Amino acid sequence: MAAGCSSRMGALKPLLRIGPATLLEMAVTLFRKAGIQDVHVVVGHRAEEIIPFLDRLKVKWVFNEHYDRGMLSSILAGVQSFDPHVEAFCLLPVDIPLVKPRTINELVSAYRNGQAKVIYPCFRKKRGHPPIISTICMRGELAWDHPGGLKSFLERFDEEAQDVEVRDEAILMNCNTPQDFRMLEDHYLRGDIPTIQECEALWERFDVCENVRAHSRVVAELARILAVYLNRVGLNLDLDLVVAAGFLHDLAKGQKDHAATGAKILKEMGYRRVGEIVALHMDLGSPKQFLDESDLIYLADKCVENDRLLSLEDRFQRPLARYVEGDEIRKAVMKRLEDGKAVRKRIEHLLGISFDRIIERYERGIRAASARGRREIYLVRHGAIRLPGRGKQYIGQLDLCLSEEGFGQAQNLAERLSHIQLAGIYCSDLARSVKTAEIIGKPHGLEPVKLSNFREIYLGEWEGLSFDEVCCKYPEEYEKRGRDVVHYRPPYGESFLDCSCRVISSFYEALQSTRGNILIVGHAGVNRIILCQAMGKSLESLFEIHQDYGCLNVIECKDFGFEVKTLNETVMRDPL
Repeated sequence: MAAGCSSRMGALKPLLRIGPATLLEMAVTLFRKAGIQDVHVVVGHRAEEIIPFLDRLKVKWVFNEHYDRGMLSSILAGVQSFDPHVEAFCLLPVDIPLVKPRTINELVSAYRNGQAKVIYPCFRKKRGHPPIISTICMRGELAWDHPGGLKSFLERFDEEAQDVEVRDEAILMNCNTPQDFRMLEDHYLRGDIPTIQECEALWERFDVCENVRAHSRVVAELARILAVYLNRVGLNLDLDLVVAAGFLHDLAKGQKDHAATGAKILKEMGYRRVGEIVALHMDLGSPKQFLDESDLIYLADKCVENDRLLSLEDRFQRPLARYVEGDEIRKAVMKRLEDGKAVRKRIEHLLGISFDRIIERYERGIRAASARGRREIYLVRHGAIRLPGRGKQYIGQLDLCLSEEGFGQAQNLAERLSHIQLAGIYCSDLARSVKTAEIIGKPHGLEPVKLSNFREIYLGEWEGLSFDEVCCKYPEEYEKRGRDVVHYRPPYGESFLDCSCRVISSFYEALQSTRGNILIVGHAGVNRIILCQAMGKSLESLFEIHQDYGCLNVIECKDFGFEVKTLNETVMRDPL
């Protein structure tokens, strides 16, 4: 389907280019690689620009003269173009072009081997595109204005539908905004490297136990840090490849010759480069002229026992003690140790610093990688404050104390969160944030970590002034801020973009330095920035998010993917 107006994108989506091809060409090529040659493209908006591309691709096109009525009108136009013998069809919007051909093959196989009328591809239980739909479903009364659209129409066939779990995150990746398009570009550039979510889907598919997952996370993080350092001195290591190989190097752990077995699985699934590294993580073979990603995975794996960081020497101490001199197994173990030492020496030579120093500097973050499962971020706005004047004011970084009401709000939060297990509490170093954090932390025996980067936005000359005073004294500046709240800086102050850079940096540092649930006591602006990050919103949406004094937000976090579970909840004491 390529008939829409692309209004949110601001450009004609079918002809947007990623690499050498348009989204339209990618979508058509996807099906041809999967063995489906009968491809129909529905056009409408600016069809005269799209049709020449389709003619060159030798693809049948269908003009939907009612494209302004929405997607369902395009589906109906497309279905009407089928030959009578067509039994089923795949349905794909043109802005979801990066689905893997093997995903289409899996869907077709499921359709042919079952009785379902609709086959939905699912990634980690979320339905995506393209579904396969039997033409039997389209024989009912389906009009362009059907309430709820195609989704509602197909729900009547849910009992005859089948969900097929695929290891392909691209089935969920559409392109409605410029930000979406940049994400598509990033995914395209990965080539045959699976995303972290796809790596985890592979863990689930092959029943990888939690101990191996924790070990793999630590190996991936250590190898990634080494790759970052080495790229700074001129190497060109692929960080995505390093991380994916770290996650998947023990995919077949427990099976005979698990390195070769895991590599074979990955290569058969289309992950050739990852498979090549996995094949070498137990035996590097002959030394190479240049360090590459496989060396880093090899060394990192040898420095991690279960999910614990160890020196190479400590890691091999017990294996070597089991065997006497001359034993063949001891010789093999010694070779692995010597290969690890050789890689370590080359890294230290290139960087000019010791391997141990790198480990020491990043140890907390590397260790935290093992526990990056699902956890909660409790994001609180401090309690109400004692205002120095009347009316609405620009407070910014004025260091004001909690009011009596604010103390009560903090106490309510303390009671609400008293039974939550917290690994750490973070707050800004302004008094109102610190006091709120101390009150909440008391039942947990936790002292808050005070970070100046979590301070409220600095408003310069406007701080302490009322809205009316700023409007009168700085009318042009006040108007400029209203037009561009993200980039505008008050005199001697900072913009929300400036504030976001420091806040988000410390937000991720707080996540990396802890293993479990954390509490952050911020300010209205600070919380909105974090929530924009968690909700995938741009900073332009900042003031659409309400943050009352003493409110609670709960963000579920899994491997730095976020879902907001509670937003701006005002916590009250239960009535007596």
